[in-house]
Amino acid sequence: MSVLKVILLGAIQGITEFLPVSSSGHLVLLETLFGFKSESSEMLLFDLAVHLGTVMAVVVVLLRSLPELRAGGMALAGGQDAPAATSKPVSWPRLLVMIVVATAATGILVMPIKAKFEQARGSLAVVAAMWFITGTLLWITDKKRQTRLDLSQFGLKGAFLVGLAQGVAVMPGISRSGATICVAILLGLHRVRAVQFSLLIGVPAVLGASLVEGLHNWDVLRSGSLPIGYLLLGTVVAAVVGIGAIQLLIRFAKAAQFKYFGFYCYALASASMLYVLMR
Repeated sequence: MSVLKVILLGAIQGITEFLPVSSSGHLVLLETLFGFKSESSEMLLFDLAVHLGTVMAVVVVLLRSLPELRAGGMALAGGQDAPAATSKPVSWPRLLVMIVVATAATGILVMPIKAKFEQARGSLAVVAAMWFITGTLLWITDKKRQTRLDLSQFGLKGAFLVGLAQGVAVMPGISRSGATICVAILLGLHRVRAVQFSLLIGVPAVLGASLVEGLHNWDVLRSGSLPIGYLLLGTVVAAVVGIGAIQLLIRFAKAAQFKYFGFYCYALASASMLYVLMR
C-alpha cells in the first residue's frame, strides 16, 4: 500500500461515510474495478483505522453543536420549517434513551440478517439496485416540506424507526447516513436535527461494528504488517475530510437538495449495471 493509496482510501471513507452515497457500495465498486482485497490483514487494519477517523470527525462536529442542541428550537428559528421558538431543548437523559432505542433497533434488525445481506458484496448488480433505491429515497425526502419537530418533540417510536433504517443500511449500496436522515425527515424531524441525530446514533453503530469485525478477524489483524504511519495518516485524512463532508451534508440538508446526491447514486447505479452487463 502506497502513501497515495492511503490518502485516497482515507479521503473516500471520510466522504462516503457521511454523504448519503453509501461507503460500503463504493468499497464494492473499488474492489470490483481495482481488485482491492478487503479481507486481507492490511485492509482490515486500515479499515478499522479510517473508521476511527470518521468517529473522531463526528465527535468534533457534535462538540461544536452541543450549545445548539441545548438551545432547542431557538437555535433553528428563522425559517418556515424551523421548530417553534417555544420548543424545549432535549434533556440529556431523554436523548440518551433515544440513542439507546435506535441502537437497539439496529441490532435487532442486523443480527439475524447481517450474514445474508453481506453476501451482496459479491454482486455489483445488487449494489447498483440498492443505489437506485438510495437515490429515490433522497429524491422523495426533498419533497417533504413540513419538518418542524425538534429532538424534544421526536418520540421514541421515531427513534426506533430511524434505528431500523440504520440496520437496513448494512446492505451495500444503501447509505447509512442517507437512510437515517431521510427517515427522520419524513417523520417530521427538522432537517438539521435529523443530521445531528444520525451522527449521534452512528457513533455506537460504527464503534460496535468495528469492535465485532476486529474480534472476528483478530488472528488476521495480528498478522497485519501495515506501518503505523500509514494507519495514522489514514485516520487523520478520514477525520479531516469527514468534518468537511459533515458540514456539506448539513448545508444540503437545510436547503432540501439531497436530490443531487440522488442523481449521483443514479449515475453510479447506471454505470455499474452497464459494467456488469458488458463484462
